[in-house]
Amino acid sequence: MKRKAGRKTKSARAKRPGPARATAKTRPENSVDAFVAASAQALGLALDPAWHKSVAFNLRLILRHAASVDEFALPDDTEPAPVFHA
Repeated sequence: MKRKAGRKTKSARAKRPGPARATAKTRPENSVDAFVAASAQALGLALDPAWHKSVAFNLRLILRHAASVDEFALPDDTEPAPVFHA
């Protein structure tokens, strides 16, 4: 059976570039530092330079935790729990 001419093959789809997402390997380390400085400025917060490294460290930690939660695959029919107890 012949394939239709307009249909793309698997190899043609695989070569298509995907969305440009920055990963931890491609993202420069100083982008978090720049984000901390820009956020403090945008919010009008006076961030003591002595605290800058600690804030950036905690932001990196939060981003790593968020990435691990994001990687956890859930079925499409998953519903939230009706009651949450801490």
